[in-house]
Amino acid sequence: MLKPLLLTALLAAPAAGGELTFDEAREEMLAANPQAQAAARNLQAARERLTSARAGLYPYFSASASYSRGGSQGLAPGDSYSYGFSGTQPLFSPALPAAVRSARAAHVSAGAAYDGLASRLGYELKASFAGILNAREALKLSEDTLKRREENLELIRLKYEAGRENKAALLETEAVLKTARWRHERYKKELLLLERGLNRLLGRSPRTAAPGLSLPEAPEPPQDLSAFEAKLEEHPSLRSARASVDSARAAEDTSSAGRLPEASASGSYRWSGTDWPDRGSAWSLGASVSLPLFAGGRLSAGVAAARAALAAAEAGLKNSSDEVYLAAEDAFLSWREAYAWLDVSKSSLDAAEARAWLVRKQYLAGQTSYFEWRTVEDSLITVQNDHLSAGRALALAHAAFVRALGE
Repeated sequence: MLKPLLLTALLAAPAAGGELTFDEAREEMLAANPQAQAAARNLQAARERLTSARAGLYPYFSASASYSRGGSQGLAPGDSYSYGFSGTQPLFSPALPAAVRSARAAHVSAGAAYDGLASRLGYELKASFAGILNAREALKLSEDTLKRREENLELIRLKYEAGRENKAALLETEAVLKTARWRHERYKKELLLLERGLNRLLGRSPRTAAPGLSLPEAPEPPQDLSAFEAKLEEHPSLRSARASVDSARAAEDTSSAGRLPEASASGSYRWSGTDWPDRGSAWSLGASVSLPLFAGGRLSAGVAAARAALAAAEAGLKNSSDEVYLAAEDAFLSWREAYAWLDVSKSSLDAAEARAWLVRKQYLAGQTSYFEWRTVEDSLITVQNDHLSAGRALALAHAAFVRALGE
């Protein structure tokens, strides 16, 4: 009989020694996955661009130096040199703060893209974990089924030789045993393919032996989705959509800034001469202001285009908000359904095991027919596999909900 702990490996407790936990596998996967590496580099580049944009608000200092030697026919050659320092400071330039906000929005968008990719890969990894653990339990179940089929065949053969059973029952039992052996080979092949897929996710060689796996148990779902609303607000899609709005708003400010004056201050101090160390010095301080007077409608068109892009980004944000909430609600309801179905399958398994035990005793005592016993045995195996599938479905449903939250 199958013990009612079919889901022990699928819904595992804390990892034992030598087991690969999901969190460890996730870190290994993100470190080895090329897409994750590219997204991390994009995030780093966006961070540096934000630093560069902020630097435009601060003073800029530079140093310069020059040296030349020249002469003409009949005269001795002469040297000339100059060196000095200069600096500038923007005083009024609305485009600079807008550029900082645009760079900050790009940084947020890159972070959201990385988190979204990590969420998708995390779901694939958890699905791989659940599939492998389910396949390993199915293989154990198949081994138990093979033993039971072999015992049944021996029992039917003894009854047939004693004249208490017909040949059709013997032949059918032999066919069932061969079918069980074929299914066992199929289960082994499916497990091997799943373990290969896990190795590819982790960036390992496909031939690497898969370790023991530990997957946290899927918790019982709450009554409604309201407990997760705060997490939904931080969904990568919403963060990216909000960043698009911020970027469009910064672009509008940049376009509007083209109509406004710009002012900056500058200063320099220079030394120059023809013979070191004799030198003369000069310095300058000043400020400049520029104001556009006529641009042929380019500025107005730019502002109008930026406002249209901002309206489109705001509409996209609302659409993303609706899509994220609906997807999370669908995943939440599927999670609750899978949790309820696991309870149903557990009750069905207990009933099938009890009935199979009873009918087997009745058959041994000659109180029921072979066909009824075979039907109950087949039904038990079906229920056992259904219970395994229910456990895997719960793990996948919870993983899909976690992905719908953007985690």
